Amino acid sequence: MNKIFNEHGFLSDVIPSYEFRREQLHMAEFILECLVNSENGIIEAGTGTGKTLAYLLPVVLHAVEHDKRIAVSTETKTLQKQLFEKDLPIVREVVKRFFNMDFSYSLCLGSSNYPCRKRFEAALKMGRFQPGELKKIEPLHELFEKKKIFTFFDLSMPGYIWNELNREGDSCNSYKCPFVSVCSYQMARKEWSQSNLLVMNHYLFFTNIASGKTYLPQCEIAVFDEAHSLEDVAASQFGFSLGYEELKEIIQLFREDRKGNVIKGIDDDETVSALTAMARKTLPEATAFFEKLRDLIPAEKMYQRIREAQPSGKALVEHLQELMVLLADSEKKFDEDHPQRMEFDIARGKLFTSLEELSLFVFQKSENYVYWIERESEAVLGDILLRGQPVDIAELFQREVLSCFDSSIFVSATLSIGGEFSYIAGRLGIESYRGLSLQSSFDYKKQVILFIAKDLPDPGSGVYAARASEEAAGIINHLQGNCLMLFTSYRAMREVKAIISGRIEYPIYSQDALSSTDAFDRYVNDRNSVLMGSNSFWQGIDLPGDLVRGVIVMKLPFAVPDSPPVEAKMERLQSQGKNPFSALQIPEAVIRFKQGFGRLIRSSNDRGVVAVLDSRIASRSYGRLFLKAVPECRIVQTLSELKEAYSDMQNPG
Repeated sequence: MNKIFNEHGFLSDVIPSYEFRREQLHMAEFILECLVNSENGIIEAGTGTGKTLAYLLPVVLHAVEHDKRIAVSTETKTLQKQLFEKDLPIVREVVKRFFNMDFSYSLCLGSSNYPCRKRFEAALKMGRFQPGELKKIEPLHELFEKKKIFTFFDLSMPGYIWNELNREGDSCNSYKCPFVSVCSYQMARKEWSQSNLLVMNHYLFFTNIASGKTYLPQCEIAVFDEAHSLEDVAASQFGFSLGYEELKEIIQLFREDRKGNVIKGIDDDETVSALTAMARKTLPEATAFFEKLRDLIPAEKMYQRIREAQPSGKALVEHLQELMVLLADSEKKFDEDHPQRMEFDIARGKLFTSLEELSLFVFQKSENYVYWIERESEAVLGDILLRGQPVDIAELFQREVLSCFDSSIFVSATLSIGGEFSYIAGRLGIESYRGLSLQSSFDYKKQVILFIAKDLPDPGSGVYAARASEEAAGIINHLQGNCLMLFTSYRAMREVKAIISGRIEYPIYSQDALSSTDAFDRYVNDRNSVLMGSNSFWQGIDLPGDLVRGVIVMKLPFAVPDSPPVEAKMERLQSQGKNPFSALQIPEAVIRFKQGFGRLIRSSNDRGVVAVLDSRIASRSYGRLFLKAVPECRIVQTLSELKEAYSDMQNPG
């Protein structure tokens, strides 16, 4: 590792701008030790450590030498592509040039990201595309003719058209498909089976487990980048979400009198009539059940936990079961070569999945699940979702992940609480591991001013919003915009936005009024504006350089305690004799706070302000855990001190 990462090492020959970082070398050495000893490793590496190469190089060298396959899982498809297109080519060059070895790597995506040639040809034959849409699918012809792997990301195509052409696992019969030899998905799977390293995201990793590990080849080493999100993603992927609109749309596909139905290929009028009648009979039952659930959600809330079985849904389950039986019988009367046969199989598979999810919700037989209903929008008649997910994934993670790999490596900039990894280890069931906490190489004392508004009223006070908004406006005006404001709820965001919009002259782009992508793009392209966000904006967005001069944390990011998943976890901890606030809410909030803090400094040239407009960080005993969690930097407590410190930062010396 020293030969690779030292000041004049191999990486300096491959990367012209390479800078030696002691933390990067330390991390690489630590990971190699974990691999050699078949141990699990948990590493917190601050921004600027160069953590990607620090885990890729030791893992690849060890795996190639010992003939092991690696699964590298990260949080998003964007990070997947960065690994695949930017980092792995560097690693491969180092391994080939200096170690005289080679390795192969593949990008793994979910099934629906690959095209289905058979479905495409059937759609053309059935005339399912409008004249204007035919032009949009022209590039597909060329890509299919190349007989190479391609995915949705290689095209510029509207999602609604892609949904008519993508691969649906329930309908794929590769043994009988005339296009199997040139199928992008089948070629990709063959490539995966021959690769030394597979790059995937967390969602696909856990989807593979939920499907019985039949999707991806077996690996011996697992690396989880952005490991702080593993618990939430795992719970989501092992859980379910079924909406009324989704179920209604699926049921309508089996009605002859509905446009776009999938039963035209059944060569038996009696069967078609029976299916249509059953679908007609089922839909009112679904409507009645979901409307009954809608009444359980209080007007002021978007969700409601359901603590007991719902016998009123039993009739709907039985109706769907009857429809499934009819579909099984009608399959025999469907011409195998009919162009609509594939769409029939897809619809039947979706109905089966919906029936399974509905049954889980109605009968609630799992003690380790929390169930709730959710209103998708604030409209009175917004879609109703049935939700369910595991309360505790530790046992499942231990059984399905940790016990299946020689070594599992967990990496993130935010994993420790007070330098300890016991919280994340406990949540994921990691009983045996080695931990390493590395500080960022950035000089935070020179690069960051931490403003703590200790004189503001408590966030629970009725005057908090007005006072905090006034403070935020003062900060934004002094920094001349380019500020990211982080919230814990959309309601608070709307309230603060209404107050400060008249006190600042800079445009505001907020997540409550725009989609996340739209708000982010507009902010980036409108100099000196303000970006307001919640949830996803605390992590995962990159605003280097002058794109963000100030990060304003309105409140410490404690999870809403009556959120069904949080409430269920708290009850579980209470039943174990633990204090839910100190065992769950504080650690979760500290990790989220670290993520928000990390939005400011992305390079050694970045400068700016992190403002915490929550006096609890100074007045409550737990506040020191938040301050200890972030790098040491210059602290100010009044706007005048902030202005002076910011002037010194802008004009050093």
